[in-house]
Order: sequence, then C-alpha cells, then structure tokens
Amino acid sequence: MFKKAPRKEDGLDLFARALGAKSGSDAILRQEADGQRSFVGSDTLPTEMSADDRTALEAAGVVFGEVVPGDDLFQYVQLPAGWTKRSTSHSMHNDLLDEKGRKRAGIFYKAAFYDRNAHLYCVRRFGINLDYDQLENGIVLVQVTDCDEVVYSTNPVPFEKSEERLAREQAFEVAKSWLNSNYPEWENAAAYWD
Repeated sequence: MFKKAPRKEDGLDLFARALGAKSGSDAILRQEADGQRSFVGSDTLPTEMSADDRTALEAAGVVFGEVVPGDDLFQYVQLPAGWTKRSTSHSMHNDLLDEKGRKRAGIFYKAAFYDRNAHLYCVRRFGINLDYDQLENGIVLVQVTDCDEVVYSTNPVPFEKSEERLAREQAFEVAKSWLNSNYPEWENAAAYWD
C-alpha cells in the first residue's frame, strides 16, 4: 500500500516559512495586506491615471508632487482638507474619499513582489445601475444614483428571456436621457460635486 507522498516545497514556500508564514500564498497575502496598510497611511497616490482623472482631482484641490524616489508607481500628493484614503475589505482595493465621505476615486494597488502594480480611476457623482434583484424576477429596472442614493428609477419592465437585452438597452437609454436633461455634464468626473 502506498502512503501519501510528502509535499515538495518550492523556493517560495521555503522563503515563506523563513518569514513565519505557512506557505508562499500566505506570504503573498500578508505582503498585499501590509502593502494596503502602508499605502493608506502614506501621502501618495498612484502615478498611473488618465489625464482626465488627474485634471478632475486637481480641480477638486489635490496637489500633485514629485514621483517617490525609487518607486515610480507612486507620487506624493497633498489632499484637500478632510479627504482620506480608506481600505476596503479586499487588500488590493482602496477608496479616496472627500470631506463628506463620498468616494471620489478607486485605487488599485497590488503589493505582491512578483506583480506589483497600482492605478487610480475617478468616479462620477452620478451613475446608472441595473437592479439585479429585480432582474432575477424577470423585471428590468434601472436606477440613477447620486453617490449611493437612488435619485431616479425607470419604470419596471417585465420581460421574456428573449427580450431581456432589448429591455435593458431601452431602460439604460431612459436613464441616460433623464441624466442628460437634469445633469448634462454627468459623465465628467469633476462635475457636480459642490
């Protein structure tokens, strides 16, 4: 009768054990969590962002400084009074919040040594969302949100499975039309915050 073969450790597992981690994947998860804590406590933002996102943040009062010496993933910044960075429940995702606690940008930072990466994207004040709970019940309902608060809903439209795509497209068009009438600059990440 054969016995279970011992697990062969690779170099990463040996390194992890030397650091007190159970495995290589445990060491990487620790590294990512440590990276998140370090980033949230720093006065930096990622250098990778679109020109429009940088312009929107500058319009809100973010002052961009020099790239961090030896780490071109990040640049020093001075945030407006009351703005903060907040970690999320996922070690690679963080939020940039304004003085009213509204999410102004999402920040991705993967601190793992083998694939280190960071970027930022601004969010718009107004968004369009499909109500997936209603969709499961065979109804298309699209909502316009102001941050996370629903400010407009399309009429609920029951659909047959073959009509779902068309019903969605029509509901999104109605929501976009409402936004274009009430907040014509809604697609600009710098618009309508104050």
